[in-house]
Amino acid sequence: MGGRTWRPRQTATPYQALLTARFEQLQELLSDFPGIREKPLRRGLSYRYGDRVVFALSRRPRVILLEMKLTEFEADKALRMPHVRPHSFTRLARTGWITVAIRPETPLERIRELGDQSYALRIESAVLS
Repeated sequence: MGGRTWRPRQTATPYQALLTARFEQLQELLSDFPGIREKPLRRGLSYRYGDRVVFALSRRPRVILLEMKLTEFEADKALRMPHVRPHSFTRLARTGWITVAIRPETPLERIRELGDQSYALRIESAVLS
């Protein structure tokens, strides 16, 4: 018949709208670090200082994932917080890479504190290289 095929209409739920707003807030927060460049990835965004990845931000249907590197000590402390786990590729806390699952109710202050620690570590290691 050559007509259009029927597709269900996609409407954003209130939760998805809140998640989108939080993703935009995180983009702004991460871009505000001095010297950070935003670069698109296949499933999200990376935030780089020179050639070093400082943060990776991706969106899933029900959660936002923020990946970052901390010192071993700070990563161990962060892993005791809710919704924080070792990075999916490393799976070892001693590497310092963690993944934070962010929901609309996650306080931005908590994310900012972890971001400050990660930024300081990555900048320090970039200067020493």
